[in-house]
Formats: sequence, structure tokens, C-alpha cells
Amino acid sequence: MLVLDRTTLAGLLSPADVIDALADAFNQVAAGHAAAPPRGVLALGPGAALLTMPAALAPGAAAEAAGVKLVTYHGGNRARGLPTLHATYVLLDGATGRPLALLEGTYLTALRTGATSALAARYLARPDARRIACFGAGVQAAFQLRCLAAVRPPERVAVVGRDPGRARTFAARLARELDIDVGVEIDGARALHDADLVTCATTSATPVVAGRDLRPGTHVDAVGAFRPTDRELDSETIRRARVVVDTYAGALHEAGDILLPIAEGLIGGGHVVAELAQLVSGARAGRTSATEITVFKSVGFAVEDLATARLAYNRAMASNAGARIEW
Repeated sequence: MLVLDRTTLAGLLSPADVIDALADAFNQVAAGHAAAPPRGVLALGPGAALLTMPAALAPGAAAEAAGVKLVTYHGGNRARGLPTLHATYVLLDGATGRPLALLEGTYLTALRTGATSALAARYLARPDARRIACFGAGVQAAFQLRCLAAVRPPERVAVVGRDPGRARTFAARLARELDIDVGVEIDGARALHDADLVTCATTSATPVVAGRDLRPGTHVDAVGAFRPTDRELDSETIRRARVVVDTYAGALHEAGDILLPIAEGLIGGGHVVAELAQLVSGARAGRTSATEITVFKSVGFAVEDLATARLAYNRAMASNAGARIEW
């Protein structure tokens, strides 16, 4: 069996290639050739849980590929100086069930999350969107920017973070990496007024984006909140926007950004116009006008992990990368 750590994964996977692999996977979803049951959650104690995310891609009668991601969340780890999330991916041969690879899942998750948002931006962001407001200055925010740069190369990024020092360090690093103008904006409203595209990758449980501050034509993606009680976007943002999700099932079960405005009576469930597979397959329209505000809300979809893991495995086998162990 193959073992792929994060350093190896970084050498095998580019944002553009993962975006294309996800487009293929979402076309399979639209054609009914993929399966991913709801995420399983097992409580491990106060503020701790084990999440299981299985998926299969099956272009014919036999599954082409299958796998499962195991994610642990321990909220108390931050005080211990440890990451709050740990993830591992197990890739299987769909036809035989044979384990093929064990992948470092935290890097995998961050990259596929950013790539999924970028894929959505292909259909929802204006072609001339070049100014980004980035809420968040952590690992996921960096992947959002790296992947968005592959589909809407920015001219300027304004970073809005709770810790100004951390935001400045983040901005300087991404400016060097992406070779663009990345600065820090203390005033979130000002950042929104100047933005064509907004990305949210925070740990905030309460809104960081106010709909009243969005200009017509802005696209917003939100990936940080994944519980029914949490949201990064206020109700006015959702009310004003054409809303697309990664999956209806996930969003209407876990996305507080959508569930809370529904509970307030501000929108109905039909306010969500499409899931991403419908945009990729052409079954539903993405952006319908230059002045429309659009939102992509993601809580994660196991097929995204599987498609990314399979791409990494195929690349590793072709280039003899990774470590091989007896199983």
C-alpha cells in the first residue's frame, strides 16, 4: 500500500489540476455515478467528535474507486498547542475493496475545499472579478486564495483577520507566493465595498460579512462554518444572493448560513437554486447577470475528497512517489 504525506501531496497536486478533477467528479455526480451518504458524527466527549466521510465513484456497475475520510475534532487542542482537526484518508480499489493508499487528510481537505470554491467561482464569479476580500488568515484562507487565483487571477487581495499581526504575516507570505498585491484591511465593511469576490474561511460562529456592504455583482464563498448554529454570512447576504451549495443534503442539514435565515422566516428552502453538480453539468445556470450577487456555501462533500485522493494516487504511481508498505 502507498503512503502519501503532505509534502508528497504538495508535489503531486496543483490547484488547477484538482479543480479539473473535481469538475469531472461533479459531472459523475450529476450523472448518478457517485455515492456519498451523509457525514457520520460520533461524539468523543465535550467539544470532541469523530467524523466519517465515505464515498464511491462508479461509472458502471462496479465501483471505479471508493474511500473514506476520518476526521477528528478536539476543540481543546488549541489550548494544548495542537491542531483542532486531524484527518486521514483511506483510498480503496472500488472493484476489489483492496486498500490502495493512506493519505494525510488535513492537507487533502484544505486543497479540495479551496479547489471546490474555485470551481464554483468559474460559474458564479464575474469573469472580470479581480479584487478579493479574504476573511481569515489561517491555513484554509491560504488555500482559498491559491485556488481562486487559478480561475480568477486577482490584482489585489484585502485580508481581514481578528489578529492584525497574524493578518500582516499572512498577507506578506501570500503576496510573495502569488506575486500580487496583498494587504491588510482592518475595516471589514471597507473591504467588502472594494471587492468583486469575497472568500470566508474563518472559525467565527457569528457573521463576518454583512449583506448591506456588498456591491452588486459580487461573488461570495463561505467554507468556515459547518454547524447549524454557526455562520459567516448574515441573513441579508443570503437574502440578496443567488445561492448555490455543494450538496442540498449537506447544506440543509449543517449550513447555519442557510438554516438560520430559514428559521428567521427570511427565506424558504427553495431560495437555494442549485448544487454544484448541476452547474458543472449545465443543468442549472450559474451567474445570470453582471449585477447579481452570488453565494457558494460549502460544508464539504465526500466525493471531493475521493476525487482528489484518486488523482494523487494516480500521479504517485506514475512517478514512483510516496512510501510503499506491506499491508
